[in-house]
Amino acid sequence: MSKGTVLLLKDKASLEQDKTEQSTTYDISDSTQIPDEYETKLASLSYTSIFLPVLSYVFVNIEELTKILKNGPEKKYWGIVVTSQKAVKGLKLAWNDAFNNVTEALWENLPFFVVGKATSKAVDDLNFNALGLNSGNSESLAEYIIEFHNQNNAQNFHQNSLPLLFLTGDKRLDKLPTRLSQAGIKLEELLVYETRPDENFSTELENIVKKNRRIDWIVFFSPSGVDVAWKSLTKLDLWKTVKIACIGKTTGNYLEKCDIKVHVISPKPEPESLACSINEYISPETLINNL
Repeated sequence: MSKGTVLLLKDKASLEQDKTEQSTTYDISDSTQIPDEYETKLASLSYTSIFLPVLSYVFVNIEELTKILKNGPEKKYWGIVVTSQKAVKGLKLAWNDAFNNVTEALWENLPFFVVGKATSKAVDDLNFNALGLNSGNSESLAEYIIEFHNQNNAQNFHQNSLPLLFLTGDKRLDKLPTRLSQAGIKLEELLVYETRPDENFSTELENIVKKNRRIDWIVFFSPSGVDVAWKSLTKLDLWKTVKIACIGKTTGNYLEKCDIKVHVISPKPEPESLACSINEYISPETLINNL
């Protein structure tokens, strides 16, 4: 028997981009799907998952990134930073067109900083040695990079003069760049994807609510998702039973600023962390009744 229904405001499954033609933009929806780990982890704890994408994404500046990769990192960058799987997918698009073996090896030898295990997994097939995968958020990753920078010989990576290449999206927060700047670490930022509202969200949400008599949890994955989804969600008659979960403190803080009660904040951007956080939640009413 299911413990409850969880509405995840995301695409079902990670997306593996399979476009190979050169273009100035790429539509992420034109992809193949692989099994979704959120569904797997929640099912293992007897929860039913429903997926509803609230945002869509378009890759940009892939030609520029391809040129950067072809030119190599020597005397230009001492490492790479990515904070999302989408940024990794943008990198992969450029990577496929960029390389001879010598240049590829030079890039692979650089420190490659990621914000979590999901991002680390996404970059596995590029042969980078991902660092910072246990950080879980941009603030912790910034501290990890600073510690790495301070502990390693500057002669190896030219850290004192060269920047990190930061591949990012249009909704990124300032916390990581600001903290690294305070520590004297330079970033060269390149936008590789843009975020847009999913035009079908409201219609699909109504269809889901009609088909499912009860939704127990709604999970937000980003502040952008809150902005797009909340107005449509408030129009629905489901708030007597529903609880709110989110991925990470950034989204949790944003929800609270919007006066939205958050019942669970997953400490890490990982399926297991979210599933366990939901499963371990005990309502205040239950605590009172057990006294």
